[in-house]
Amino acid sequence: MRKEKVENPRYPHMIRIIRRTAPDRYSEGEFQEMVIYEGKGRSYTDTTTTGDAKVDTNKRKASIPVRYDEWPAALEDGTPRIPMSGDLLYVTKGSIDEQWEVKDFEPDNNRTVVYGELNRNLNM
Repeated sequence: MRKEKVENPRYPHMIRIIRRTAPDRYSEGEFQEMVIYEGKGRSYTDTTTTGDAKVDTNKRKASIPVRYDEWPAALEDGTPRIPMSGDLLYVTKGSIDEQWEVKDFEPDNNRTVVYGELNRNLNM
């Protein structure tokens, strides 16, 4: 029998987490974006789809190879540089791009798991 080596990397996807902040109401300008994380990871579905006739959403998870206590220190204004509810997570899986909203995150065995929701009708 011919043997083939199977390549299945632990973190095959490219993940980028962005926080959009609006300027205060007294200054003019557009939203500012801060990169919270950019690098390798694994994005996968949590097998739950909900919705109605107009909008379907999937619960999603992303595994990022950063320990919970290794995230960068907070910014000078006290803003934490960790994934937070409302941040946007962009993932590239081969030729497929997804964008979903972060809901929560937690530590898990030398990695961080980020929870979110993918709106199936977004950008259609």
